[in-house]
Amino acid sequence: MNRVELPFETIRRLAEEAGREHWHAFLAAGDQPILDECINVGRAWMFFRSPDIAIPPGAGLRNCALVVSNHGEVRFTADYYPDLNKCRDYLQNMSDHFEERGI
Repeated sequence: MNRVELPFETIRRLAEEAGREHWHAFLAAGDQPILDECINVGRAWMFFRSPDIAIPPGAGLRNCALVVSNHGEVRFTADYYPDLNKCRDYLQNMSDHFEERGI
C-alpha cells in the first residue's frame, strides 16, 4: 500500500497533539508541549519535550521524546536531548523501522 507523505506542518501538529495528551498531567495552561527544535532523518522526525514540563520521579516513562513518521505514525522514544548526535543515531533506527513496516 502506497501511503502519502505528510507535510511538515501536519507532522508537527501530530507531535504537539501527542505531547499534549501524553504530558497533560504536567502541562500548565498555555504551555507548549514540544520545543521548536526538531530533527529529521529519513522517514522520521524527532521532537523534544519542552523543559518547562517537569516530569516527577514516579513518572519516568513520561520522560521521553516523540518520533513521527512521514506517514503520521507516532511513537514515544528514549530522550537523548540535548545530545543531537545520539538523537540522530536513534532516529536512524526509527526511520529504518518505519521503512521496514511501510509506516
